[in-house]
Amino acid sequence: MAKAPVKLQNIRYYPYAEYTRVVLDLSSNLKISEKVIKGSTGGRLFFDLKNCRFAAAYPLEKRNEIKIKTGNLKQIRIGKLNQKTIRVVFDFDQIGKYTRFYLTSPFRIVFDIYFQDKFVSHAQESQTQLQTAATAEGNPSIARQLGLGVHRIVIDPGHGGKDPGTVNRFLGLEEKNITLDIAKRLNAILNEHAELEIILTRARDEYVALEERAAIANSNQGDIFISIHTNSAPRKTARGIEAYYLNITADPRAMEVAAQENAMSSKSMADMRTIQDQILQNSKIAESKILAQYIQDSMVGNLRTKFTGIEDLGVKKAPFYVLLGAQMPSALLEVSFLSCNDEANRLATPAYRQAIAAGLYLGIINFIQSLGK
Repeated sequence: MAKAPVKLQNIRYYPYAEYTRVVLDLSSNLKISEKVIKGSTGGRLFFDLKNCRFAAAYPLEKRNEIKIKTGNLKQIRIGKLNQKTIRVVFDFDQIGKYTRFYLTSPFRIVFDIYFQDKFVSHAQESQTQLQTAATAEGNPSIARQLGLGVHRIVIDPGHGGKDPGTVNRFLGLEEKNITLDIAKRLNAILNEHAELEIILTRARDEYVALEERAAIANSNQGDIFISIHTNSAPRKTARGIEAYYLNITADPRAMEVAAQENAMSSKSMADMRTIQDQILQNSKIAESKILAQYIQDSMVGNLRTKFTGIEDLGVKKAPFYVLLGAQMPSALLEVSFLSCNDEANRLATPAYRQAIAAGLYLGIINFIQSLGK
């Protein structure tokens, strides 16, 4: 039986000063092989979506071309190569470095296209660079070696809008509301430091796509990126605080948490080949691990001065999509288990949320001080 055609549902783009992120929304899994042609006045990157059709809801204004306002990506052209194939063409002023990776549930193809003078194709990225990045976890970062400080902090309240995150129906609590409240409390404390600039990826109950959050941090040239979440587990007695940084893991529990936050199945999470390059090329792995540890220690320590039964679940690594592509030290914090009624009851109170925000604040300040600033 013939395989049902894949539907191209939308093409979205997020233009920023240093790079443009392009996202293709598809109805199901579809792998591509792109080609690059360098011209005297620019260049093209193109690929074919085989056994693919336009979805009925695909925007009519994007059927032929999409004009890009900023960066070196001038436009995206879309057309039918034949009845079963859609060709997508990126037209550049000058082609620079780009990366491509896949996301699932729903399936997406993501391009990060950087502005730079030197022509570098995706295929030319060296294996040596990947191997060097893979060992970077144990090495101090350039920022730490040079004593560079932190001035701009990007806070990401997890979930939002149509994505409620974890829901405790018994107590009527939604993760999206708790994370936003904690983020606002953290923002208020950090704003007492005039030298710091604080940016929230969302300031109200609105949906922000996972792939857009790191792009917001990058476009604002953030120095650190903090994503706030509440945890969930099938075992209702599971409780505690844990922190994560972006890296590949074989830990089943870490994969389970990442799958939950990535809104995808554990089976899909096991196949990380499509985004492995993106993770291994993250030069901030070592610094992200340090950031996560400072925040974890401070959160647990501060909560234990005010509350009993605070479990320290430690710092772990996992492939969180919300951190993917962040160009600064970044960490994801699971501040308590909303699936545990004891901790959920605490999360419902302003005092507990304020204590979490204070712990996050202390961790951030300790990290900044560790840089010598």
